[in-house]
Amino acid sequence: MNIENKRQIATVVLAVALGLVAAFLASQHVKNSIEAQTKRLAKEYEKQIESQKSALMHEMERREQEFNKKMMEFVKAQQQIQQKQQQSTTNTVSKPEIKKEVFSVNTPAGKRALTVMIDSLSAVGGLINPGDMVDIIASINMPDPRDPKVKPQQVISVLFQDVQILAVDTSFKAGADDASYKAQQKARSLNVTLALDPEEAGLLTFVQANGKLQLSLRSPSERGTHNLQVASWDALSDYVLERQGTELTVPRSRADIGIVDDKKDEVQPFIQIFRGGREGG
Repeated sequence: MNIENKRQIATVVLAVALGLVAAFLASQHVKNSIEAQTKRLAKEYEKQIESQKSALMHEMERREQEFNKKMMEFVKAQQQIQQKQQQSTTNTVSKPEIKKEVFSVNTPAGKRALTVMIDSLSAVGGLINPGDMVDIIASINMPDPRDPKVKPQQVISVLFQDVQILAVDTSFKAGADDASYKAQQKARSLNVTLALDPEEAGLLTFVQANGKLQLSLRSPSERGTHNLQVASWDALSDYVLERQGTELTVPRSRADIGIVDDKKDEVQPFIQIFRGGREGG
């Protein structure tokens, strides 16, 4: 083989080697470009997520501040009303004699008389009388804690137990005449006055503004309270399975859907039963 051929072969080998090196460098450049672009997109996505979280937290804080402000204004107004009432009582020279027919005499000590409007069907079909003891069942529209725009979820629970009925409409004496009792049963709605402690009165007013009420009549010989769970599809399924041996397929609760932060304990909605200002046992 002459020198000229050797030079040509060497030139070809060198060209192939340079081509391979160029291809390798080009692939590395493309790879590095893809990795850099991927990291940039990941950072932009993280910034968007953080921005959305920050906006949501600011909105929740703003609503909480508005709620606290309204509550403070309400408490202040109530205090002013109480002060005016105390001043009026102090300025009165003589107190009028309390007559037996005055309704306030029938209100137990430590209780408040609160009147709620309930449709006749929800008031045991109108078969209630002053002096009866009832349990109060509440159907409440609970807002979604993560997204206020989501439609509220209905929650049903026994709210208060062993509550005394002081009056039905304008009758506050047990054993009303037959005509009034029949008219009461035919009425579409009733004004039922209940004996509640101050805290229960406020809670019941709040529940009535955000849901519906129903009364469950108790036996005159039964007193006391029971621990009861919130009525739900899961509770119904467990009850039927335990009592009847039948397993029901229930829909998945909306509260179980969503992203959960593992670093924080999720606060679940709950309802406690109160009686006389204490938690029911």
